Amino acid sequence: MFRQMAMDKGRQLRALSFSSLTGIAGEPSEEVILGTRKGTVSIIVEPCEDGRLKIVVQGFLEGRWLGFKDVALDGFYKHPDGSITEMRDSEFYGYD
Repeated sequence: MFRQMAMDKGRQLRALSFSSLTGIAGEPSEEVILGTRKGTVSIIVEPCEDGRLKIVVQGFLEGRWLGFKDVALDGFYKHPDGSITEMRDSEFYGYD
């Protein structure tokens, strides 16, 4: 369920224009509750040297076991022409 929340947020972001995505950089994290567990979903917007934007949806949810957290990630690159390139799984290692 938590992973689906991150994927849905990523789907919504993919529909936004390049300039709209630039404008959401620095927005605060969204607090979420799933059952009895609390978490956050953040949107990271990073400009790339080649003019693309790297967009990462990063979610952390309190784990069921003390000391652990569930992580949900989604991400893509948005090009100035509006096209999208999906991030590879290996690119998420720095975000978990």
